[in-house]
Amino acid sequence: MKNVKKKLVMPGKEIASTEEMIAGEGTFEDKGKIRASRIGEVQIDEDSKVVSVRPATSTPVRVKKGDVVIGEVREVRNSIVVVDIVQVEGNKRSLYGDKTAVIRVAEISKRYVKDPLTEYRIGDIVRAKVTQDYPNLQLSTKGSEFGVIKSLCVKCRQPLKLKGNTLECERCGNRETRKISKYYGKGNI
Repeated sequence: MKNVKKKLVMPGKEIASTEEMIAGEGTFEDKGKIRASRIGEVQIDEDSKVVSVRPATSTPVRVKKGDVVIGEVREVRNSIVVVDIVQVEGNKRSLYGDKTAVIRVAEISKRYVKDPLTEYRIGDIVRAKVTQDYPNLQLSTKGSEFGVIKSLCVKCRQPLKLKGNTLECERCGNRETRKISKYYGKGNI
């Protein structure tokens, strides 16, 4: 069976016998044979005698409750902030399913927020936690690790620099406030 390693197989292809191996991830048993259930590369663990098929392509990520996500503010309303999720933190794969989420005004901060426009503006890049994944994605930015991580000046659209607890535009001198994450300005965003 060593010659099977690194061999690309199609779904349904016989890759081993149930007498020799145990069916692992990406395989199924069929009348004493182990067959591939997906396109991928056969992998054999000689110690445990488990044969599996690693996917040939990366599978998209579905956003779920508990994930930390990066998103862009698309709209700010009286009681919610609409965010387009760009990625699940720590995962470079593309997203599957719903990518639009909301932050309810009560989930913006631990302190009372009357108007979401004092905390977020269209185009802000935010780091948030998914609090609900079904039927609609909901986010929270409560806590110091969540909030805006990149923002542009509302007057001249230049990146804002963090100066103390305020964001300042080095080009026009405009000063703004946001619900700022402790990760503001860090990373390649």
